[in-house]
Amino acid sequence: MLVARNLTKNYSNLQVLKGVDVTVGRGEIVTIVGSSGAGKSTLLHLLGTLDIPSSGEVWLEDVNLTTLRGNALADFRNKNIGFIFQFHHLLPEFSALENVCIPGFIAGTPKKEVRERARFLLSTLGLESRVDHKPNELSGGEQQRVAVARALINSPAIVMADEPTGNLDSKNARELHQLFLELRDQFKQTFIIVTHNEELAPLSDRQLVMKDGKIIN
Repeated sequence: MLVARNLTKNYSNLQVLKGVDVTVGRGEIVTIVGSSGAGKSTLLHLLGTLDIPSSGEVWLEDVNLTTLRGNALADFRNKNIGFIFQFHHLLPEFSALENVCIPGFIAGTPKKEVRERARFLLSTLGLESRVDHKPNELSGGEQQRVAVARALINSPAIVMADEPTGNLDSKNARELHQLFLELRDQFKQTFIIVTHNEELAPLSDRQLVMKDGKIIN
C-alpha cells in the first residue's frame, strides 16, 4: 500500500537520510524507533509529504507522491493521510466536534455527513459526552483522542503519528496504545508511528530500527 524507495534527504551539507526503503501493508501497525537524531521524524515527514526528499520516491495507493505539487498534493494528503503529533494542535476557539470536522470540510464532504462521522468517531473513542467542549476543558488524554478522531475523519489510507504519547502520562499513553490496536482491528486502519515509548513499539506488527539515517534491522 505504501512503498518508499531509496529516500535521501540533505540539508545543505548534512545528509539526514541515506537511502531508505520502506514497505507498509494495509492494516499494518509499523513503528519507527531509534536514538534521537537517527532520522525518524525526517523519514515520517517524507512519507507523509510534509517534506520533499532530495532523491527517491514515495508511492501510496499506486500514486507517486513525489510527482505531486501544490493543490494536487495538498488535496491528496488531506484525503489519504491522517496525522497525529506529540502536541495535538487543536484550535482552541473550536469545540472537539468542530476540530474533528475541519479536515472533512476542507475535503469538500457534505457538512452533515462530516458532522455525523465526527460524532461517530468521538463516540467510538469514548468522548460522546465531550463533543461540545473546547480543548482547554479537556484532559491531555482527551485532547489527544480528539486529535486521533481528526486524523480519521476522512477515512485515510494511512495514519502517521510522530511521538503521539510523548506528551501523555503513562496511563493515557497505555490507553492510546490500546486505541491504535482497536482501530486497526475495527477499521483495518494502517499506522506508521515514530516513538521512543518502549511499551508501544513491541505492540506493533513490525519495528523499523533507524541509526545514522538508515534502517538497520
